[in-house]
Amino acid sequence: MDNQIDESNNKTENAIVEDEDITAALAAMNLTIGDQIKELSKRLNNINEELHQQVREKHGALLQQASHAGRFDADLNNIAEDVEQIKSSGYKLKSQVDQQYQLIENQSKVLSRLHELSHLLRSSKTLLTLTMKLKNTKDVLKQAELHFELNELLEDPGLKNIEFVQNARSYAINSRQKIRNLTQMQLITGLQEKNEPQIVNALKVFMNFNTLETSLDNLLTTFIANLEQSLKECFAGNDISVLCKTEATKSLSVSKNVTSNLRGPGKAPQLTTTQNFRAKFWKSMHWLIYDELYECCVQMQLLRKALEQVQHLGSAASNPEQFIQSGFWQAVQKLLKKSFSECPAHITQILQEGLSKLLSSVRGLELRLNGQFLFDEELFTPLEVGYVNKCANNMKACLAGIDLPSNDNIDSFIRVASAELSSSLVDSRLGNAVAGVFISCSKDFYTKLETQIKLGPDSVQVVDIPNVHQIQNTLLANILYYFKDSTKRMLRDLGEQCGKSKSSARDDITKALNQIDLLIYTILQQIMDSIVSTLNIIILSIHREPGLNSEKISASGPSMYMKELQEFINRAWSNHIAPFEDKDIVTKCGHEVAKRCIEFFIHNLSILRPVSQMGRQRLKNDCLYMESALKPLCPNISTLGNSARLLRAMSFLIVLTPGELVKQNVGEDSLVPSYIILLLMFGHADAVMQSPHTTVNWSNERLIEWLEGHTNEREKLELIAGALQRYRDSVRRKKSEQYDPVYPLMVEFFEKASKSDI
Repeated sequence: MDNQIDESNNKTENAIVEDEDITAALAAMNLTIGDQIKELSKRLNNINEELHQQVREKHGALLQQASHAGRFDADLNNIAEDVEQIKSSGYKLKSQVDQQYQLIENQSKVLSRLHELSHLLRSSKTLLTLTMKLKNTKDVLKQAELHFELNELLEDPGLKNIEFVQNARSYAINSRQKIRNLTQMQLITGLQEKNEPQIVNALKVFMNFNTLETSLDNLLTTFIANLEQSLKECFAGNDISVLCKTEATKSLSVSKNVTSNLRGPGKAPQLTTTQNFRAKFWKSMHWLIYDELYECCVQMQLLRKALEQVQHLGSAASNPEQFIQSGFWQAVQKLLKKSFSECPAHITQILQEGLSKLLSSVRGLELRLNGQFLFDEELFTPLEVGYVNKCANNMKACLAGIDLPSNDNIDSFIRVASAELSSSLVDSRLGNAVAGVFISCSKDFYTKLETQIKLGPDSVQVVDIPNVHQIQNTLLANILYYFKDSTKRMLRDLGEQCGKSKSSARDDITKALNQIDLLIYTILQQIMDSIVSTLNIIILSIHREPGLNSEKISASGPSMYMKELQEFINRAWSNHIAPFEDKDIVTKCGHEVAKRCIEFFIHNLSILRPVSQMGRQRLKNDCLYMESALKPLCPNISTLGNSARLLRAMSFLIVLTPGELVKQNVGEDSLVPSYIILLLMFGHADAVMQSPHTTVNWSNERLIEWLEGHTNEREKLELIAGALQRYRDSVRRKKSEQYDPVYPLMVEFFEKASKSDI
């Protein structure tokens, strides 16, 4: 029904809107006012009729809507009466609750006031009782225990307004302040006098006052402030007497009394030279670190022991080690680091240049404290750069502008280096850094001399007296050796200080000297190679030695080639090698040349053919003369080891028959290699059995070169096997009835050698 009414209303509104539109349209048609009025009247009548028509059509719905509205008004009136009744009941209930609540609140206030009064009375009684005990107690520790109970009462705001306890309260407050001051003095005195029980009692008193951690922090601040003031006095260049306080006048208060010796307004400045200033500065710094800081550390160690006894008293005392290390010691290092970084430029320069003195005092302190307090390495790192630069400049100045230094120049350099190293080795880190500077300067020295070494044909000739190039090379080698020897003497003089376990200075410097050996060896090696080459030529002449295949030759006396060899070695060694002063390298090179000479001699001896029996006796004597010829190279031939034994064994083997040779040991039990025995046996065969190198059209020189280039004995046996195979094939082709008598022996020995080589 409501929807129908809404639809009627919408239609009426639409009709009105249409009339308005028509009215607007009429006005736009330029009609007269009278005509417009008539037209409007007509439209209004139409609307009126339309409204009446709709009322007639919806009459039932309108009546029904009106009846519903009446019932709704009646229900609203009933609800309003019910609400009024509920409000009335609520007001009555609220009145009853308010009365009971007010009664309970009043009683609670009375009870609270009674409870507060009771608490104040009990607290007052306790305060008066404890104060009375405090007055009757003379023991400071017991008084502190009483104050531990009084602390909360003295801070209670309720007792501050009660008149009859004010006298007792004032007495307790004054007593607390007096005990604190007295305890502070006892703690300071106990630390100074190393009285551990007194320190423990003082800490217990601070514990009872709940000020232990604060007191320790204040004490730490005092120590650091004293050290900071002492550093300032050191940097100001004050005399050591200003810094050395006696035990009677020494105070650990934060504000230190400045003596009359310090400069002040109206006083003339103390004039001093740079040298005197440095002397006083380092004297003061040594006293500050070695004495004053030591005294602080000893007191802190004593404090730590006392804290361990009262470690249950608070957070600061729960870990005494952490308080000492993280608190005190870190604060000391932080102060030093800050002071070193913020000090004036001239003080920084003094610290950098005298870092070794500073570290000497520091390491002395660490040793004096048995390693219980160790400085961080990074603390002195900023000062190392300046110190190392100073050392480098001092060392470089000794050899600057000198192309060919003399022994005096080297001595001057070593003296400076020794002084710098000796000063720096108080600290392994600094010692390694200065050793690095020495090594760097030494390498520059090596490089400068290396560029002057002469290489080429003129520097390797050994048939004449030394030429200009060889004389210069010898001079350079001797200069290098003198430098190496002086460096070793310097390391010996430094002694164990240079070889500490944490310092690698000695090892680094010694290792760097290997470059000198390399340079000297480079100079010697070219001469040695030339000597070896000449020795090879002389020894090769053994194949042209007259009479070795004759039975009429005399076996006494050396061969011609051996005389020439001995003469050449004596001349070459005395002219070209003896002037070198580095006898260790010379001896090493001499042994190397001697071994190569023996090896070359044995190889030539083993392939020599034809040789008569008298010729073999001559060769045996040549083996003995070879030992004499090698004396300049190696005074004691036995030091050559296997080479010497092989030479002596060869003197025995050269005169043996094939039947005796075949009985020689092979493999690991044999001193002489198997291929040497086989080559010797070729010398006893007829010419039909060709030597291994002649079967492949090699010269003697080619074979010797091949033998020296192939160290594997298997390859050498294969070369011999090829020669034996060719001989056997040749005999078979010729259909000969028998082999050379030596051949079966050689085959037997070859098979034995081959099996041992597997």
